[in-house]
Amino acid sequence: MKYFTMRIRIVAGLFILIASTLIPAVDAFATLNEATLQSYGISQYDPNFIDCSGDSAGATAAPVGNDNIEKILRYFVGKGLTLAQAAGIGGNISRESSYNPAKIQGGKIAPSNYIPVSGTGFGLVQWTFSDRQKPLEAFAASQNKTIIDLGMQLDYIWKEMNSNRAGTLSDIQKTTTADDAAYIFHKDFEGSADTPAMVKANRGGDALALYAKYKSIIPDGSTDSTTTGACSGDGSASTAGTDGFVVYNQDDAAWAKLPYGSAGTIGAGGCGPSAMAMIITSLTGKKVTPADTAAYGAANGTLYLNGAGGSLHNVDSIIGSHWGLKSTRVDGSIAKINAGLRAGGEVIVVGGGPGRAAAPFTLGGHFIVIRAIAADGKWLIGDSNGSKGQDNSKKEWDPAFIMSEDSSGYAAILTK
Repeated sequence: MKYFTMRIRIVAGLFILIASTLIPAVDAFATLNEATLQSYGISQYDPNFIDCSGDSAGATAAPVGNDNIEKILRYFVGKGLTLAQAAGIGGNISRESSYNPAKIQGGKIAPSNYIPVSGTGFGLVQWTFSDRQKPLEAFAASQNKTIIDLGMQLDYIWKEMNSNRAGTLSDIQKTTTADDAAYIFHKDFEGSADTPAMVKANRGGDALALYAKYKSIIPDGSTDSTTTGACSGDGSASTAGTDGFVVYNQDDAAWAKLPYGSAGTIGAGGCGPSAMAMIITSLTGKKVTPADTAAYGAANGTLYLNGAGGSLHNVDSIIGSHWGLKSTRVDGSIAKINAGLRAGGEVIVVGGGPGRAAAPFTLGGHFIVIRAIAADGKWLIGDSNGSKGQDNSKKEWDPAFIMSEDSSGYAAILTK
């Protein structure tokens, strides 16, 4: 695999939503004392807290993948189906909506406030009549999601497969090939006007193609349809090299239990200094570990809320400057980031936070490193989040997807 020599770095941070009122992103807290924080209604806050139970309405975390096709397949494999079975569902969705949850029968695209019309298909599986459209609307409202939200629609498909389309799941679980799964899903769930021969040729053909494309990417038994950050970390992976780049693991036994501030450890809250250690090691050629960057950062003002956990957005300038790097703030646009890359810089970006848990980020906020640009324009990352982070670091990521998790627009260019 060939990669451009340009390298970038992205650090993902934290966002806080209290009583539905947006308060300053974490970097703004660098100038606030505890009395001011309390004025926002915060008496104690751990930015590394991960709510594994989903939101108050029971919604799951956002589907994970580089595009809707991968997100859909990972979702169903994460529910316990084989990839072949998931591909069977995917083959049907391909024919119904081309994987677009906003698709309206006839080719139009629905706005976020769309109200389905009985007799007109809509969504991933083209729900057509009010007996299925109205429950979908109610489900979206219960999850506080728009009617065109991908994750919500996948959750509702799964709900239907387990309730009023209850036979679908058990029948699909008996299949062993993608085309058979496509046929069963059509028979039990879709029920379009397609003949059996058409279903096997078209939907079954799409399913087989999906399975062939993703069988080396999404293994059976995968549990990464959603990300729960530290909740799923096992701490077993060691620091490893990927394409010559050192991907530090904050759970590495060499430093996982070392303190990062008075109330945390590198393993629990040291993704910021771990990301900076990757950047410094790469740019300077010196071996600088998370133990080194965490110790310096904690002593010089990178800790969030008196060491309760996590890092402020000044982690790039404080730690970077100590090792001879210059940090220049820019916004989070891909165009400006790429301009910085062409000039030889490396970029730190904020992503993740409450409600934005799509891998490689987490609900509590997570610092990552974008370490290279692949020949196809996608990004390679360095993720310190345990064994899952090591796996994430071997994949390519869509820049638009990464930046969609950067709701604050924060980014900074690091140069030597």
